[in-house]
Amino acid sequence: MTLAAEHASRTEQSSGADKPLASTTRLKANFEQFASEVDKAEAHLKAGRLEEAALSVTLASAFATQKHCGVFASERIERILGAISKTLPDRAAVLPRVKDLKDARRILHVATELTTVGGLTRMLTRWINTDAARQNSVALTRYRGVLPQQLADAVARSGGEIHKLNTKPGSLFDWALNLRKLARGYDLVVMHIHCEDTIPVIAFGPSETLPPVLLLNHADHIFWIGPSVSHAVLNLREAAADITINRRGVAPERSLMLPTLIDPPSRKMSRKEARALLGIDEDSVVIISVARGAKYRPINGVTYASRFVEVLKANPKARLFVVGSGSPEDWKPAQDQVLGRIVGMPEQPDPSAYFEAADIYVDSYPFSSSTSLMEAAGYGLPLLTLFMAPDEARLVGINHLGLEGGLVQARTTVQWEETLNRLIRDPAFRTSQSEAATKAVAIAQPTEWLGWLERAYQQALALPTLPPLSAPMPGSPDTPRFGEPDCRHQDMYGSHTPLSEIAKDQVGAFSLPTRFKLWRRFRLDGNINGHSEAVRLLLPEWLKRRLKRSGQH
Repeated sequence: MTLAAEHASRTEQSSGADKPLASTTRLKANFEQFASEVDKAEAHLKAGRLEEAALSVTLASAFATQKHCGVFASERIERILGAISKTLPDRAAVLPRVKDLKDARRILHVATELTTVGGLTRMLTRWINTDAARQNSVALTRYRGVLPQQLADAVARSGGEIHKLNTKPGSLFDWALNLRKLARGYDLVVMHIHCEDTIPVIAFGPSETLPPVLLLNHADHIFWIGPSVSHAVLNLREAAADITINRRGVAPERSLMLPTLIDPPSRKMSRKEARALLGIDEDSVVIISVARGAKYRPINGVTYASRFVEVLKANPKARLFVVGSGSPEDWKPAQDQVLGRIVGMPEQPDPSAYFEAADIYVDSYPFSSSTSLMEAAGYGLPLLTLFMAPDEARLVGINHLGLEGGLVQARTTVQWEETLNRLIRDPAFRTSQSEAATKAVAIAQPTEWLGWLERAYQQALALPTLPPLSAPMPGSPDTPRFGEPDCRHQDMYGSHTPLSEIAKDQVGAFSLPTRFKLWRRFRLDGNINGHSEAVRLLLPEWLKRRLKRSGQH
């Protein structure tokens, strides 16, 4: 690094660039609001208003995922859901469990909903395809009318079934009981659920009457519910395992490792053919990034596009394509400076043509995308990511199984620009970095990944049944913390959907008396938008799902 670059790096670090805006005051305020909603849940539980208790748990959990509260789990919430779980009309005996892996033939995957675009859907589809010797079924707790065809095909090939719990007449507790009974027909259960989904946690309370329930820690950077029913947690990286053990109340022996699964490299086109298809000049140096739009948010007033301006000015043949960002208005100044060589596009179910056309892959920022990095490595692309937080905040960076040692992690914007310039100008450096990426990501491809899965399943089967929630959960998960990574969390990952809208989304899952009670509360608060919403809020969710399905035919 030159003296000028070193000076710039020191200036950047000392001036606070890309340092967290979050303060202890904000975290404390968030935690107070979160705790207030948990207080409501406990009061509802004490008064016997179980559905309202479950709703308050959902709202508290959803709030904590959007506005970080200094906690990643809550023992109070787990105890509320455990108490509700005991009220379900079910008196099953202890279930004999499979002990040998060769006898674990039937797997039930439980998800909240699955979208056409998204790493979770892709991984679950690949999981079922890769675990071809077993029968894999899927249960959806909040099916919304979308079931990706690739997933349906994978389940069918496996000999499994797809269960849409919320399309059956009944309410949330009925679906939870149905899920519990369904799970008893399987040897292992794997949860791929949304962070606030109470149905599986209520369903899987009496662990002695169920097969082992594993939770895939796909949202390892934010708050989630369910550690009390997780016989084992499958972490995708060591930084996540640290949080699982130290901040979520999970015993160390129940914290297991499993890489993200990607497809084996399989080019459909050469780089030249892919560029011809996409209308990209053959002699361009193509940089790509692929992620959801939320992962490209501006940080401290700096947009993702603006980070590339000086590099692209210095390299006239370089072009940047960002798949998933859309066309943010605040990118226009940067795009205008390089004559349109920064192209933002909407999310795409299959971005493979861009991977095949590319020379270089650059990670999303400030929210990294590990799955896309691994997919890029599978296509033989060199990888670059930016991480400017201290080591104590490694949860917000890239340290996933299958990527460690396979990518360049820049610690300053100066180092990031220098590395990107070199990747553009030095084909030999690109080759060496692509080879490192290819070597590292091999453990995430089907043949090696299946070995990881087999070990995780065997470890889970060897664990004793989960103990009841009689003693305090380890790690004091309800105690908020205000250091790293908590202090920067909301600026990087925060979002804001009003709790009233989340409640309206949930209301159809409850019985008619609770729906009507909540409907009246919405009306008094002025939260009902027109006659059609008033009617829709009174309808049970199972009926809405059926009406939507009939309207599609």
